[in-house]
Parts: sequence; structure tokens; C-alpha cells
Amino acid sequence: MKIKTTILRLSLLILVLAMLPVMAQAQSGYKLTSIKGKFFIMFPGEPDYSVEDVETAVGQLKMYTYLYEESDDAAYMVAYIDYPEDMVEESDNDVLLNAALDGALGSWGIDVEKAKKETTWHEGYKGIYTRESNDDTHTVYEVILAENRLYQIAILQYGKSISKKSISSFYDSFVIKE
Repeated sequence: MKIKTTILRLSLLILVLAMLPVMAQAQSGYKLTSIKGKFFIMFPGEPDYSVEDVETAVGQLKMYTYLYEESDDAAYMVAYIDYPEDMVEESDNDVLLNAALDGALGSWGIDVEKAKKETTWHEGYKGIYTRESNDDTHTVYEVILAENRLYQIAILQYGKSISKKSISSFYDSFVIKE
């Protein structure tokens, strides 16, 4: 009987030890490191990755998107697009950032004229951040221009406000890597 009990305890211990990395991953989220995108961030779960051609004022460009849908009503996203270097050099960075932010907010039915925008900095690169709501649509959205790369970070949720914990754990984890 002692051998059976010892084997059972040992099996249980092995099972618990094997589950520790899975349990830690579930508690802390999913750390996404994008080598090509030159960033990392903690998502609540593993995001889907997609690449699509998008029409812009400077022609068709590729947009790289990481999207985690927590439910039918909540999603987390990081996307980036690389603009032609000469176009960015000749442009006003504030105009580029505001146009990207206003375009996204407008597409969600949020009044861009009333949006409260905050300037942010990531590793020396300027960004614009906002947290806005319109009826049942709640969003936290940030755009960052790092040289010729435009990053877009967003949480979109319907029906209820986005918690401060969700915002800080997602946004505070975003780091641009050189």
C-alpha cells in the first residue's frame, strides 16, 4: 500500500510541476515578441496574426496586425505599417499621428473633436493616446511614430468600460526594440 501511495503522490507532483508553466502563462497573459515589428507586448491571450494590403494616401502598403479577441465584445490589437522614409521625412509627424488617431476613432463613431488626446513617449518616439467612449463603444487607442513605422495599439470593447487593470497591463507592457 505504501508503494501505491508513494507512486500516486509522485505522479501528482509531476503533474503539478508540468502544469506550472501553463498556469503561469494563463495568469500573466501571452508575451508577444515581434522580431520584424521590433516590439514586444503582453496580450491577455495568444493573438492572431495577419498581413493585408491597405490603400493609403501614399499608395498601397502592408499592415501587420496582431489581434486577440477576448470575447465577442472585446478585442486587443497591435498593428504597424511602414511608410516610405522620404514621405515621413517631408511630413509633419503630428499631422500623421493625428490623422491615424482621428481615422480610427471616427470609424468607431467617436467624435474626434471631443476626444482628449495625450502625448506619450516610447523609447524617444512620440505617440498620441486617448481613452474615449460613445454609447456602448469604449476604446483606448494609441498611435506611435518610430522613424517611418506607425504603431497602432488598441483595446475596443462594447457594452462596458475597459478596466484600468486591463489598460495598464496591456499598454504598460508595450516596448519598442531597436
